[in-house]
Amino acid sequence: MQYYLAFTDDGNIAGFYVDEIHGDNIPAGAVPITDEQWRNYNSDACLYMRDESGREPCRLKTQQELDDEAATMPPPPKTLEQLQLEQQQQALDDLTLAFADLLAK
Repeated sequence: MQYYLAFTDDGNIAGFYVDEIHGDNIPAGAVPITDEQWRNYNSDACLYMRDESGREPCRLKTQQELDDEAATMPPPPKTLEQLQLEQQQQALDDLTLAFADLLAK
């Protein structure tokens, strides 16, 4: 059994392939990797990228690379609790304005 690793254009891991499963559907640019490399890279693929030195298929990303990626990510969706707190705050703001209007009359 042979494992393969494919990369995106910017060097991130795009996917893993196995010849016994994917057969002829392995991308042309995929590189063969060992079982041990597959276990390492697959356990936390987002931490690895193509190693341009040629010594290994992948290298760990630097902290700067991880920080740059995180900065370009959209914010996570709000939790139900956050949405409820926002609604409660809006209702409180609306009541405060309505009460201020009553006092001003």
